[in-house]
Amino acid sequence: MTQAEMALEQDAPLKGIALLVFATAIFSVQDVVIKLFSGTYPAHQIVFVRSLVGLLPILLIVWLEGGARLLRTSRPGLQILRGLLGFLAYTTYYLALSALPLADTVTLFYASPLFVTALAVPLLGERVGPRRWLAVWLGFLGVVAVTRPFGGDLEPAMLLAVASALTYGLCMLITRKLARSEAGSTLAFYMMATFLAASAVAALVLGDGRFAVESHPSLAFLTRAWVWPTTRDLMWLVLLGLISGAGFYCISQAYRIASASLVAPFEYASLPWAILWGYLFWADVPAGSTMLGLLLIVGSGLYIIHRESIRGRKIVRGRPLR
Repeated sequence: MTQAEMALEQDAPLKGIALLVFATAIFSVQDVVIKLFSGTYPAHQIVFVRSLVGLLPILLIVWLEGGARLLRTSRPGLQILRGLLGFLAYTTYYLALSALPLADTVTLFYASPLFVTALAVPLLGERVGPRRWLAVWLGFLGVVAVTRPFGGDLEPAMLLAVASALTYGLCMLITRKLARSEAGSTLAFYMMATFLAASAVAALVLGDGRFAVESHPSLAFLTRAWVWPTTRDLMWLVLLGLISGAGFYCISQAYRIASASLVAPFEYASLPWAILWGYLFWADVPAGSTMLGLLLIVGSGLYIIHRESIRGRKIVRGRPLR
């Protein structure tokens, strides 16, 4: 091995961490823009524009990596199911953003590794030891701490954030099955294409505003009629697609050049951004119960990644949370 190759190998972990931290930072900007736009545009319109723009760099990558042959898949049904679960995950996440503080939404979304670990037992036949089960249950106690379901204080949008974590966890499990036979660019293409098709169908059903409901921010965000964006807003919507493409690319590169057990914990770097942006834009200060839940959820997720690294398992480790 040459000195240059040795230097590259030594730098790879740091580069992987840097790419992942950068990805979480720009994804946090996406969350801010979506929350700001949730009172003006419908969720399906944002997802449609984001997917349309995000599909372009994916098609470029497909062309550079081998062309149309990469679009052939041996498991189209699973590809579509994965895409629909991803669409539900991101849509419910956006709907939750419209009504909840950023910190609460992001914290609950990061419960997805807990669902992945728990569901891998019945769906994939994986074995989960008692230590990881304990971490899962402690993480779910964190979910209870954030949502506060008792005493009549439960905000319905909290359930949307939990649904986002659950559906994304299911999406991650299907990704694990497909990744054995499908290229990464193939997975990305079918995911984004399904997003585009599903948001177009949602627009056909809801886009004229016939089912518009204003009783709750999340319902209003879901059912509002399409609005032709101003030039400035259109630029921001296009930026969402570019952020999506850039973010997913950085995450993929991070997991490619550095070990998953090393970089995976840095996905939680988006939480400080969520707290910062929430305070700067909406003067949100996380409640004590939210901070307790954050510690339990993140701590459980990190412990699961640690245990999987020791045991050589990849139920959660190696599966990007974004």
